[in-house]
Amino acid sequence: MIALGSTLLALALVVLLARAIAFGYPAPRLPRGSLLGRKEQAIVAAFADALFPPGGPIPLSGTDAGLVAYVDRYVLGLPALPRLLVRLLFQSIEHGPWLFGPRRVRFTRLAQAERVTALGQMAESPIYFRRVSFLSMRAMMTMGYLAHPDVAKTMGMVANLSPFESAPASRPSTQEVFA
Repeated sequence: MIALGSTLLALALVVLLARAIAFGYPAPRLPRGSLLGRKEQAIVAAFADALFPPGGPIPLSGTDAGLVAYVDRYVLGLPALPRLLVRLLFQSIEHGPWLFGPRRVRFTRLAQAERVTALGQMAESPIYFRRVSFLSMRAMMTMGYLAHPDVAKTMGMVANLSPFESAPASRPSTQEVFA
């Protein structure tokens, strides 16, 4: 009887662990054939909108700026080992709140304010790996966000295609760049 109870308890824990790790993610944002799976897409979207929220100083949110697709293309262009490391980075972001809070759930299950809190904790963590994880994700997200034409236009950024020339050719106007 005790063996049956222990077996059922172990089975229940395995099912709960599998559900917590692999299930409960929204439908994929990208078409079939994308490198990032449904879970990774959800992690990137949650991080993007925590970093660049809808209605922020620039009204375009991270997901509206296409960061999920940008990160998919970025990771696809990496060699095999760095690609693996970035994908492991996504998993550490997703499962970090289980260990460090603010609640013991996956990052994608946190409310928006809790995600912002979790990112703040990562940025200021005494644990070097957590800080580097935050900085790495923030760098990828920022590159993608600033690459979006509407964000660049809102910020008044103008492309300089020859930044190292001593006398650069005449720069295009903002209207020419975003036409």
